[in-house]
Amino acid sequence: MTGPPEPGPPEPSDPPTPATAPQSFPLPLLKPRALRSLLIGSVIAVALAVLLFVVLAPSSKSGSGASGPVVGIGSRAPGFSLPSLTGGEPVDLAVLGADAHRPVVLNFFASWCIPCQKETPLLARTAAAEQAKGSSVQFIGVDVNDRTSDALAFVTKAGITYPVGVDQNFQVSSGKYGLYGLPQTFYIDATGTVIGHTFGAVKTSAELMGWLHRLGATHG
Repeated sequence: MTGPPEPGPPEPSDPPTPATAPQSFPLPLLKPRALRSLLIGSVIAVALAVLLFVVLAPSSKSGSGASGPVVGIGSRAPGFSLPSLTGGEPVDLAVLGADAHRPVVLNFFASWCIPCQKETPLLARTAAAEQAKGSSVQFIGVDVNDRTSDALAFVTKAGITYPVGVDQNFQVSSGKYGLYGLPQTFYIDATGTVIGHTFGAVKTSAELMGWLHRLGATHG
């Protein structure tokens, strides 16, 4: 019997195809004027981002511990007397709050503050409802660095009926309370002690009512 044929020598394989060398593309050169514009735009974008973070960043603090650079939870709320936005008697924290043995919701705002535009109608509605049912809680607003005409139009549109003081030169907002952004709200019990602080806008009615219940619990 004839066996299988002997295997022949292996056929030569095709030579490897040389790798294609990567091509480089020169980057376009910016003209000095275009480069300056790019740098200026970058600086402006960073500055706006920082401003939005400081003014709009929402957070809230409660319990023990510091709530801001100056006024901390458990500390005495700094007293102040400011001209009334709508005229009449000055807006005096002591007279409206601790001297009258009333808890206070103290809100710092401005018409130019976008989060304030969303928050203030909620405060105004809640304050009116509390007043209608005979609540002891006193709402007080402090309008910060605002044009009088803009502030008046703002509080009218929002429906504010509680006292609003004018802090034109930051003497209370920054000088006494150490604030660096708006809005901010302090919850002060009937003895004049800060029991809570919201940095940024009060977002919901439930959040605000929770603070009102705590203030009511401290009012004996």
